[in-house]
Amino acid sequence: MSRTSRQESLFDPVNSNELTITEALTYEKPQTKQQATFQRLIRQIDEQRTQVAEWHAYSGHYNQRVSDELMPLFAYLREKRVAMLQLFDRQLQQRDIVRGKRQRAKLCDIILHLAHELLLEQRDEEIVALYDKYSDLGYDDQAEADRKTSQDMIEAMFGVHLDDDETDGSVEEMFARAMHQRREETRKKTESTSRRRKSAKQTAAEEKRAAEKKEISQSVREIYRKLASSLHPDRASANLTADEKTALMQRVNQAYDRSDLLELLAIQLEIEQIDTRYLSSLPDERVEHYIKVLREQLAELKAELASLLMPYRALVPYAQKIRPAHVDQAMDAEIAQLETNLRQADIDLEAFQDAKQLAAFIKHYRVDDRSGEFDELDALDALLSNFSDSPARRKR
Repeated sequence: MSRTSRQESLFDPVNSNELTITEALTYEKPQTKQQATFQRLIRQIDEQRTQVAEWHAYSGHYNQRVSDELMPLFAYLREKRVAMLQLFDRQLQQRDIVRGKRQRAKLCDIILHLAHELLLEQRDEEIVALYDKYSDLGYDDQAEADRKTSQDMIEAMFGVHLDDDETDGSVEEMFARAMHQRREETRKKTESTSRRRKSAKQTAAEEKRAAEKKEISQSVREIYRKLASSLHPDRASANLTADEKTALMQRVNQAYDRSDLLELLAIQLEIEQIDTRYLSSLPDERVEHYIKVLREQLAELKAELASLLMPYRALVPYAQKIRPAHVDQAMDAEIAQLETNLRQADIDLEAFQDAKQLAAFIKHYRVDDRSGEFDELDALDALLSNFSDSPARRKR
């Protein structure tokens, strides 16, 4: 973008149009508390934007690693586990291999657990049939019974009733719908009570907030109007070509649509509509307006960043500040563990062909007393733990 030269002063070490807003503010010391807050918010927004951009860029790399490295290993391991399940089924049918009622009961329990785990990952009708073969209650019937138990517990906990279409899906989704319904009912009740009890003082406070919001909106719109006037195609400019004006105006419109005050100020600085002195000499009332806009913008960026980080929290559960390097390290560790599991699966598949080694494994196997409970109840238990004051570490 072409620019005419501008005389620099001792207090303006570089051209303002070459600075970001954050850099420009470093040349001016805040004179008031509002100015300090204004500068701090701009720095925080700048930092949040950098992190959001970094994680957006990283997501492509992460998804590629999941697709190329993790998913094939999971598929190979599943094949080994299915083969193990089929081997156990065959061995259980051989009376001369698995002897005694206790041994057979244990191997039956092993088959049910392994089949259940495989079905949680992916439904397979052959595995469902194998589960039903060794279970008193069929897989689908057991799942439906546990889903109904979870529904009853969730409805009792939140004091709501879930319709049939709201009980579809996982127990986590059912839990979220019940929580949302409860919050909506509470909100409507609070609003209704507030409307009935609203005093003259409360009414005046609401009117004051509405007036402040209008003034804040006008402050931002004033910047927009100044930029639109300066970038109008019919207005002559020695600094900008027509194409440059068009591109800048597109940025202005996009920033105004999303109430991006920082971007609007940055464009003003870029086209020399304002300079570093202007930013440090804004009247307190205007700064207060800008502060409220920037706080909303910062909150939106924090929410966006939290959403971006959510898929990685399970991989790095205890890191307060997750970095892409942490996720890559965790993925490296998971890949190494999967490779170890694959090697062990090959060893076990060969070993359990032998009746003596299979008998030794069965002997040391401990039957799980909770074998009749399905994932719906386990998931509900995990949700309740996370919902408490001392959330337990979630299992992946």
